[in-house]
Amino acid sequence: MYIFAFTTYTMTLSNLTDELLIKLLRDNRQEEKAFAEIYERYWQKLTSLAIFKTNSKEVAAEIVQEIFIKLWEKRHSTIITHLESYLFTALKYQIISHLRTVISNRNITDIYAEPQVTSQENLTAEALKLAIENAIAELPTKTQKVFRMSRFDEKSYKEISSELDISEKSVEYHITQTLKILRKQLKDFLVLIFIFKYL
Repeated sequence: MYIFAFTTYTMTLSNLTDELLIKLLRDNRQEEKAFAEIYERYWQKLTSLAIFKTNSKEVAAEIVQEIFIKLWEKRHSTIITHLESYLFTALKYQIISHLRTVISNRNITDIYAEPQVTSQENLTAEALKLAIENAIAELPTKTQKVFRMSRFDEKSYKEISSELDISEKSVEYHITQTLKILRKQLKDFLVLIFIFKYL
């Protein structure tokens, strides 16, 4: 991509303001130099924050790369009034998008079994657990019981069916519906967490 190819141009634009760089980014004669300077000016700040938020250098690098790719591809169509705010807002939503993907691809209750590595991760895991408990508490009583027996007591569909005197199909339905609800609510919850941390 363009990001690493243009770094030799950055010295000539290093004293320009962000406002001037935005204008040059839309100028066909100066766009590559302006882009390279923007990249050099902000990639480290963005990457550091992305690492802090995701706890992964690899994920952070991919997220920041994606932000700059989109900046380059949409340089003539995107209206940017404040470059730093634009980039960090883009970072926020890219992280949210990444976390939504991670959550949607995992079993919700796997969160309970994950090891806690840092204090921040501990706090996030505890907040997620509380969100799960609150969401489950709003479900119908029988649905709650079926879900808890399956996911927390590790009972089979057959065992649940026998204990509650309902069909296995009914057990499956309760669990499927609960997981759909939890996935939706957890996505919303993660958005709130990360928007709050950026404010």
